[in-house]
Amino acid sequence: MHSEIETSLGDGRLTLPVPAAAPPAVTAIDVRVRRGARRRGRGGLEIIHGVSFVVPRGSVTGVIGPSGGGKTTLLRAIVGVQNGVEGDLRVHGYAAGDACLRRRVGYATQAASVYADLTVRENLRYFAALVQPADRHGAGAWTAERLDALLAHVGLSDQATILVDQLSGGQRSRVSLAAAMISGTDLLVLDEPTVGADPLLRRRLWRDFRRMAAEGTTILVSSHVMDEANRCDRLLLLYEGRLLAQGTPAQLLATTDCGDLEEGFLRLVEHPRRLADSGIDLGRRRGAGAEHEPPPMPVAPPRADLAVAAAGPAERPASWRERRRSRGHPPHVAACPPAHPIDPSRTGATAERVLRQLSRDRRTLALVLLLPPVLLLTLRLLFHRSPATFDRAGPALLGIFPLMTMFFVTSVAMLRERTSGTLERLLTTPVGRGDLLVGYGLAFAVIAAAQAALATALTVGPLGLTVRGSAALLFVAAILSSLLGTALGLWMSAFARTEFEAVQLIPAALIPQFMLCGILVPRHTMLPALDRLATVMPMTYVVDAMARLTTMRNVDRWLARDITIVTGCTLAALGLAAVTLRRRHP
Repeated sequence: MHSEIETSLGDGRLTLPVPAAAPPAVTAIDVRVRRGARRRGRGGLEIIHGVSFVVPRGSVTGVIGPSGGGKTTLLRAIVGVQNGVEGDLRVHGYAAGDACLRRRVGYATQAASVYADLTVRENLRYFAALVQPADRHGAGAWTAERLDALLAHVGLSDQATILVDQLSGGQRSRVSLAAAMISGTDLLVLDEPTVGADPLLRRRLWRDFRRMAAEGTTILVSSHVMDEANRCDRLLLLYEGRLLAQGTPAQLLATTDCGDLEEGFLRLVEHPRRLADSGIDLGRRRGAGAEHEPPPMPVAPPRADLAVAAAGPAERPASWRERRRSRGHPPHVAACPPAHPIDPSRTGATAERVLRQLSRDRRTLALVLLLPPVLLLTLRLLFHRSPATFDRAGPALLGIFPLMTMFFVTSVAMLRERTSGTLERLLTTPVGRGDLLVGYGLAFAVIAAAQAALATALTVGPLGLTVRGSAALLFVAAILSSLLGTALGLWMSAFARTEFEAVQLIPAALIPQFMLCGILVPRHTMLPALDRLATVMPMTYVVDAMARLTTMRNVDRWLARDITIVTGCTLAALGLAAVTLRRRHP
């Protein structure tokens, strides 16, 4: 048995057979969303007010409503990046945002959330690497030939080697659509993809949506243009966070007795009580439109852990981790395999992408590589009549300058991802927080090694710094200092929500450490309270390690302690950044 869905295609009509028993792509039952809610869903302002709807598989469903009506918030809840969601919201039977969906659901934000300093092909290659299965040559693998076919599908074959920053607005939107299609094999969620598009591009985009729906992909697209509602199979009409109606465009016209969808929407907004009192429910009107009646609202599927318990005693009780992974799964479906904190392929792909971006940002490269040597050269010139003073302050500053420089550069890394929209897209893919942060760390580690080599070679060579210990260990310590600055910067970047917060955090994080690390005043002359405070600041151990390497020939336990603490603080900062960076945001 098949039910038929009528859809408009150009001037004609296209009938798509859909199995009547196929479960819906999206099911929402009394879903409420609070924007600004804290981690446990408390507080905030309720934006979505108890909506319930069904999105059939293989359909083009439009979320239609004016700006500020809650469309973006609802789509973010469906893809699993919105905090403060209450009610039962399921995608293909799984709880929205479930890890099992991250290779099946694609998401495109309103802005073209792709990397402007990468080429079209490099963008798609990176997003493909994030969803790549373990068998890179098996079914579902994104080979070079498959990426070429995707480029041809979106009409960007000729622009494959061009930087996204050099493309037109419409072409950028198509790059963003192609990136969403890589992971959106089952469901494609598009937030106002046609805003700002010219009529020709808009027609081409809708033709693409039609083609993908015909191939079995469910398209959920939002728009505030009622003209585009005619192009959808089904409509979800949102107004001020409430679902006014759901059904086909024909049902909306028949229900409101209007000849125009915009007029029908306005009548629903202005006279909702009158329509409700008349006994007419959009999508369930009897008579001529009865064949388009949507399927009844399904009951929320039971939790998987309860279903297993009801089936009988298990061989062994499930651990709390297994119960947590199975929560929100369809009945009798095994939980997703546990995600590794760091996946080598995704981490490597992120590091490669960041290095490509840095290689094209010459100003940042110049700042990172040349600023510490220039500052050390300036310091040597200031003390050209007192080499002993330079020998005392030089080692400490050889560790401090790289740390500060890397902190400045990386403290805006996650903010750049967040403001461009790429972070929200990334968090809907299988990439883990550890993959993202360690990938950034590895990329900047390469830059840090080059920076430390230049600064150490200049200081020990032409500037004449006296080093009694090992120059190689001095170089290693300088690298560790740069890595510490990178980790601290990534933590601050993940913690800050805006550029203004980041600017405030930079001096708050660095100035106290610089004042108490012992370079301005020897620590043994400080007040005891300040000395104890200095012992919990990582920059203190950077300064101590650099001083010991330049004054002692042997490695003692104190030097080993300093290096261990610096390394531990680096790993701790990366861990705190991973904890701070969450998939769901208020």
